[in-house]
Amino acid sequence: MMKTTIFLGLAMLFATLSFAQNNRRSAEVFLQIVNPGKYNVYLDDELVASSNGRFRFYDVYNSAPTLSIIQGNTVILKQQIRVIPEQRLILSLDNRRLNTLKQLNIYRNRQYALNDFDGYTGDYNTGIVPPVLPQPELSYRLLSEDAFQAFLVQYRRENFDDGRLRMINVVTKNSSLLSAQVRILLKSFNFDDQRLKVATNLYKNVADPQNYFTLSDIFVFPSNKDDFLKYLEKQ
Repeated sequence: MMKTTIFLGLAMLFATLSFAQNNRRSAEVFLQIVNPGKYNVYLDDELVASSNGRFRFYDVYNSAPTLSIIQGNTVILKQQIRVIPEQRLILSLDNRRLNTLKQLNIYRNRQYALNDFDGYTGDYNTGIVPPVLPQPELSYRLLSEDAFQAFLVQYRRENFDDGRLRMINVVTKNSSLLSAQVRILLKSFNFDDQRLKVATNLYKNVADPQNYFTLSDIFVFPSNKDDFLKYLEKQ
């Protein structure tokens, strides 16, 4: 009964957040980084990673989100920006200076009117069918630290690995975790083989895969550590 209540509570929480977002007007934030390199860009808790210098955030509901730009382990910029509902804000980062290039209305004549980055779609300005949105290279909805701590309280009440695995599956269905958060969860497992299985399964859900190798020291048996590192080599 307690497990059912926990899962129902988590499901209701995600449904409530989704309903609240769908009933507000959203904005978009697009960023272009001039200097070449691989960057991770956060807008509040959402992460987009790209090597082509273009980052796209759709469905932005916070009117004053925090933009963070990270290259490797270096924070290039962390700054609060202002967005307007139903507008796309297009930004450019050049030599660590953030500039506003354009602000475009997302809709014209109640139709989606924008192309894949910094302009309108021409015929779609008055057309009937909106264009298909391009998908960003990599997009995560990170679990906030407060939400993770709330989840961790319930997670630690589970006494068996099977129950812990079910809870992990629930929370990662719609959210991603950081490597440091995965470390906390894996330490709770009783058996090293199960720890290895969960670690490899969670790799596709982690928001900072460049740090995932640091989990290798949580394995008790050297053979499991080797299998984990071999798995990462193939990714």
